[in-house]
Amino acid sequence: MSCELNAPGWLAKRPVVGILLFLLGSLAFGFLAYQLQTNGPTTQLDKQLATSFQGMWATTPSPMLEFLTYGFFLGKEDLQLLGAVLVIYFLYKRYWAELGMVLIGWAGGSVIWNWLVYYFNRARPEKQLGIEVHSVPSFPSGHSMFAVLALGLLAYMLVPRMPSLFWKWVMALAALLLILFVGFSRAFENGHYLSDVLAGYAVGIAWGGLIYTLLEGIVLRRQARESKRAGFAISD
Repeated sequence: MSCELNAPGWLAKRPVVGILLFLLGSLAFGFLAYQLQTNGPTTQLDKQLATSFQGMWATTPSPMLEFLTYGFFLGKEDLQLLGAVLVIYFLYKRYWAELGMVLIGWAGGSVIWNWLVYYFNRARPEKQLGIEVHSVPSFPSGHSMFAVLALGLLAYMLVPRMPSLFWKWVMALAALLLILFVGFSRAFENGHYLSDVLAGYAVGIAWGGLIYTLLEGIVLRRQARESKRAGFAISD
């Protein structure tokens, strides 16, 4: 397994994948936003699930509740720390595409989320468990979006470097389970409604698919042009 951590170039070589991710994520978010604006069936399901989760709190063991509360920190502080470490590493290695993925991808995602969450201005569930948040609107979930952007990117860089197909699957499933854990923990503790979590995933998929593909493609094309110029210079 290679010790280097960088983007494999898959999205740059197959930009149609990034385009499909952007379209699918955008369509999913559009559907959920429409349901919210029209008070559709998903909003009714949200309230039913919130009530069901609330009823389960009393019978859920305390260690499990504490473990679920960790989803709040995993989806925010822990991934912010990961981002800081990656920025230092990519600067040291001069991996500009990867640096842009973290700085532009994650920071840009935060800007998009900040606009969306105040545009829809959905109130959070009244009764919350663990860390309560009432001052920031609920739709979409920033924790879910950030988990997709951060853990998805980390998996994208790590999976190709696994020594066998088995470990590639292990790494991919581990990233997926962590992403799902963040979302489930926020919904179970009523920090968000289910559609907030799904909308956060959708925004993360759409924005990540778009910006990661663009950045990887731009940098790789630039590197190819520079290598071509260097080849011409040597031949001259």
